[in-house]
Amino acid sequence: MAMIKQEEMEQLIGRCRKKDSSAFAMLVSAFQPLVFRVAFRLLCDEDEAKDVVQDTFIKVWLSLDKYRKEYRFSTWIYKITCNLCYDRLRTMRHVFPAEGEEFASIPVTGDDVETSVANQQLRELILRYTQDLPPRQRMVFTLRDVEELEVGEVEAITGLPPEKIKSILYLARKNIRNRINQLSPER
Repeated sequence: MAMIKQEEMEQLIGRCRKKDSSAFAMLVSAFQPLVFRVAFRLLCDEDEAKDVVQDTFIKVWLSLDKYRKEYRFSTWIYKITCNLCYDRLRTMRHVFPAEGEEFASIPVTGDDVETSVANQQLRELILRYTQDLPPRQRMVFTLRDVEELEVGEVEAITGLPPEKIKSILYLARKNIRNRINQLSPER
Protein backbone atom coordinates (compact mmCIF):
# COMPACT_ATOMS: atom_id res chain seq x y z
CA MET A 1 0.00 0.00 0.00
CA ALA A 2 1.36 3.39 -0.91
CA MET A 3 1.98 5.22 2.32
CA ILE A 4 -0.17 8.33 2.61
CA LYS A 5 0.50 10.72 5.47
CA GLN A 6 -2.41 11.41 7.82
CA GLU A 7 -2.72 15.04 6.68
CA GLU A 8 -2.78 13.98 3.01
CA MET A 9 -5.31 11.26 3.86
CA GLU A 10 -7.64 13.78 5.51
CA GLN A 11 -7.41 16.06 2.45
CA LEU A 12 -8.07 13.11 0.15
CA ILE A 13 -11.07 12.01 2.19
CA GLY A 14 -12.37 15.59 2.21
CA ARG A 15 -12.17 15.67 -1.58
CA CYS A 16 -13.88 12.27 -1.79
CA ARG A 17 -16.71 13.53 0.41
CA LYS A 18 -17.22 16.27 -2.18
CA LYS A 19 -17.62 13.48 -4.78
CA ASP A 20 -14.18 14.05 -6.38
CA SER A 21 -13.78 10.84 -8.39
CA SER A 22 -10.06 11.38 -9.06
CA ALA A 23 -9.42 11.60 -5.31
CA PHE A 24 -11.42 8.42 -4.81
CA ALA A 25 -9.36 6.71 -7.53
CA MET A 26 -6.22 7.61 -5.57
CA LEU A 27 -7.78 6.19 -2.41
CA VAL A 28 -8.71 2.96 -4.20
CA SER A 29 -5.23 2.71 -5.67
CA ALA A 30 -3.65 3.11 -2.25
CA PHE A 31 -5.87 0.61 -0.40
CA GLN A 32 -6.87 -1.95 -3.03
CA PRO A 33 -3.88 -4.27 -2.34
CA LEU A 34 -4.67 -4.33 1.40
CA VAL A 35 -8.36 -5.02 0.81
CA PHE A 36 -7.67 -7.81 -1.69
CA ARG A 37 -5.02 -9.43 0.54
CA VAL A 38 -7.35 -9.54 3.55
CA ALA A 39 -10.35 -10.69 1.52
CA PHE A 40 -8.34 -13.43 -0.17
CA ARG A 41 -6.91 -14.66 3.12
CA LEU A 42 -10.35 -14.80 4.68
CA LEU A 43 -12.26 -16.25 1.73
CA CYS A 44 -9.50 -18.32 0.04
CA ASP A 45 -11.12 -17.65 -3.32
CA GLU A 46 -9.74 -15.12 -5.79
CA ASP A 47 -13.06 -14.36 -7.50
CA GLU A 48 -14.87 -13.91 -4.18
CA ALA A 49 -12.03 -11.69 -2.96
CA LYS A 50 -12.30 -9.53 -6.09
CA ASP A 51 -16.05 -9.19 -5.48
CA VAL A 52 -15.39 -8.14 -1.90
CA VAL A 53 -12.86 -5.54 -3.10
CA GLN A 54 -15.54 -4.00 -5.32
CA ASP A 55 -18.17 -4.18 -2.59
CA THR A 56 -15.77 -2.65 -0.08
CA PHE A 57 -15.01 0.37 -2.21
CA ILE A 58 -18.67 0.86 -3.11
CA LYS A 59 -19.45 0.86 0.59
CA VAL A 60 -16.53 3.22 1.30
CA TRP A 61 -17.79 5.64 -1.38
CA LEU A 62 -21.34 5.55 -0.04
CA SER A 63 -20.29 5.76 3.63
CA LEU A 64 -17.44 8.28 3.65
CA ASP A 65 -19.54 10.66 5.73
CA LYS A 66 -19.54 8.02 8.52
CA TYR A 67 -15.74 7.76 8.70
CA ARG A 68 -14.37 9.31 11.89
CA LYS A 69 -10.81 10.57 11.74
CA GLU A 70 -9.96 9.46 15.29
CA TYR A 71 -9.52 6.01 13.72
CA ARG A 72 -6.92 5.22 11.11
CA PHE A 73 -8.50 5.01 7.68
CA SER A 74 -6.90 1.58 7.16
CA THR A 75 -8.68 0.32 10.29
CA TRP A 76 -12.00 1.53 8.90
CA ILE A 77 -11.33 -0.22 5.57
CA TYR A 78 -10.29 -3.41 7.39
CA LYS A 79 -13.57 -3.29 9.29
CA ILE A 80 -15.68 -2.91 6.15
CA THR A 81 -13.73 -5.65 4.35
CA CYS A 82 -13.92 -8.06 7.29
CA ASN A 83 -17.64 -7.49 7.76
CA LEU A 84 -18.30 -8.22 4.09
CA CYS A 85 -16.09 -11.33 4.20
CA TYR A 86 -17.67 -12.52 7.43
CA ASP A 87 -21.14 -12.16 5.89
CA ARG A 88 -20.02 -14.16 2.84
CA LEU A 89 -18.42 -16.85 4.97
CA ARG A 90 -21.61 -17.26 6.97
CA THR A 91 -23.88 -17.45 3.95
CA MET A 92 -21.89 -19.27 1.30
CA ARG A 93 -20.97 -22.89 1.09
CA HIS A 94 -17.25 -22.48 0.53
CA VAL A 95 -15.25 -24.96 -1.53
CA PHE A 96 -11.64 -25.20 -0.39
CA PRO A 97 -8.63 -26.30 -2.42
CA ALA A 98 -8.16 -30.04 -2.69
CA GLU A 99 -5.38 -31.65 -0.69
CA GLY A 100 -3.00 -31.76 -3.66
CA GLU A 101 -3.44 -28.12 -4.66
CA GLU A 102 -0.80 -25.63 -3.62
CA PHE A 103 -1.04 -22.11 -2.28
CA ALA A 104 0.90 -19.28 -3.83
CA SER A 105 4.36 -19.51 -2.46
CA ILE A 106 5.36 -17.33 0.42
CA PRO A 107 8.78 -15.74 0.01
CA VAL A 108 11.32 -17.27 2.35
CA THR A 109 14.68 -15.84 3.30
CA GLY A 110 17.61 -17.32 5.13
CA ASP A 111 20.81 -19.23 4.55
CA ASP A 112 19.64 -22.59 5.81
CA VAL A 113 17.66 -23.98 2.87
CA GLU A 114 16.37 -26.96 4.86
CA THR A 115 15.00 -24.70 7.59
CA SER A 116 13.57 -22.31 5.00
CA VAL A 117 11.75 -25.13 3.24
CA ALA A 118 10.42 -26.47 6.55
CA ASN A 119 9.25 -22.97 7.55
CA GLN A 120 7.56 -22.45 4.19
CA GLN A 121 5.80 -25.80 4.48
CA LEU A 122 4.64 -24.90 7.99
CA ARG A 123 3.30 -21.52 6.78
CA GLU A 124 1.45 -23.25 3.96
CA LEU A 125 -0.07 -25.72 6.43
CA ILE A 126 -1.13 -22.89 8.72
CA LEU A 127 -2.76 -21.04 5.82
CA ARG A 128 -4.47 -24.25 4.68
CA TYR A 129 -5.80 -25.00 8.17
CA THR A 130 -6.90 -21.39 8.61
CA GLN A 131 -9.47 -22.11 5.90
CA ASP A 132 -11.09 -24.74 8.11
CA LEU A 133 -11.59 -22.42 11.08
CA PRO A 134 -15.07 -21.11 11.87
CA PRO A 135 -15.58 -17.63 10.31
CA ARG A 136 -15.02 -15.63 13.49
CA GLN A 137 -11.85 -17.56 14.42
CA ARG A 138 -10.57 -17.20 10.86
CA MET A 139 -11.17 -13.44 10.90
CA VAL A 140 -9.48 -12.84 14.28
CA PHE A 141 -6.57 -15.18 13.48
CA THR A 142 -6.02 -13.55 10.08
CA LEU A 143 -6.12 -10.01 11.45
CA ARG A 144 -3.91 -10.70 14.46
CA ASP A 145 -1.46 -13.39 13.35
CA VAL A 146 -1.36 -13.05 9.57
CA GLU A 147 -1.89 -9.30 9.13
CA GLU A 148 -0.09 -8.69 12.47
CA LEU A 149 -2.50 -6.02 13.71
CA GLU A 150 -2.50 -5.01 17.36
CA VAL A 151 -5.34 -6.25 19.58
CA GLY A 152 -6.72 -2.70 19.77
CA GLU A 153 -7.04 -2.54 16.00
CA VAL A 154 -8.66 -5.97 15.87
CA GLU A 155 -11.08 -4.71 18.52
CA ALA A 156 -11.92 -1.62 16.42
CA ILE A 157 -12.43 -3.77 13.31
CA THR A 158 -14.46 -6.60 14.83
CA GLY A 159 -16.20 -4.80 17.68
CA LEU A 160 -15.12 -7.62 20.00
CA PRO A 161 -13.68 -6.86 23.44
CA PRO A 162 -9.96 -7.69 23.95
CA GLU A 163 -10.73 -10.67 26.21
CA LYS A 164 -12.98 -12.20 23.55
CA ILE A 165 -10.34 -11.58 20.85
CA LYS A 166 -7.71 -13.34 22.96
CA SER A 167 -10.09 -16.23 23.64
CA ILE A 168 -10.99 -16.63 19.96
CA LEU A 169 -7.33 -16.33 18.99
CA TYR A 170 -6.39 -19.01 21.54
CA LEU A 171 -9.01 -21.38 20.10
CA ALA A 172 -7.93 -20.67 16.51
CA ARG A 173 -4.28 -21.30 17.32
CA LYS A 174 -5.20 -24.44 19.25
CA ASN A 175 -7.28 -25.75 16.33
CA ILE A 176 -4.45 -25.14 13.88
CA ARG A 177 -1.85 -26.63 16.23
CA ASN A 178 -4.02 -29.74 16.72
CA ARG A 179 -4.33 -30.20 12.96
CA ILE A 180 -0.57 -29.86 12.51
CA ASN A 181 0.11 -32.27 15.38
CA GLN A 182 -2.16 -34.86 13.73
CA LEU A 183 0.23 -34.82 10.78
CA SER A 184 3.40 -35.01 12.82
CA PRO A 185 3.04 -36.05 16.46
CA GLU A 186 6.69 -35.25 17.23
CA ARG A 187 6.05 -31.46 17.02
